[in-house]
Amino acid sequence: MSQKFNRITIDSDATNQLKMLKANTGMTPNYLGRIGFCYSLNEPRPPNPQQYDTDGQTFNRYTLLGEHDTLYMALLKERLIQEGKDPEEDLYEEFVAHLNRGVERVAGNVSDLSDFYDLVPGEIKGLEAQQEG
Repeated sequence: MSQKFNRITIDSDATNQLKMLKANTGMTPNYLGRIGFCYSLNEPRPPNPQQYDTDGQTFNRYTLLGEHDTLYMALLKERLIQEGKDPEEDLYEEFVAHLNRGVERVAGNVSDLSDFYDLVPGEIKGLEAQQEG
């Protein structure tokens, strides 16, 4: 599928995890999905798109990604190029896989808002400490 998709359907488990995360943090599923997507992109191994069903929640792409849609797509395309995949043909399948995996990973590490700081990569925390000190 090309990058011209407007609707995104996630896995049923990821849908349940988004509901749990929303209840625990008060954050909306679109913000939680964005965090999960980026979290997955930061992992070195690619997700397996066949691991996920398409029986979960459906998002409007603009609602999910907001005004930063272009940035998220550019990050994913760069990742796909680095992995030797086609950044146009594989875009939708890989986007959904990263979204599903990221939501699962975030759900496994976050029980309330204070846990999000622990998801920030150490090198960014180091920059923050240098700026404060």
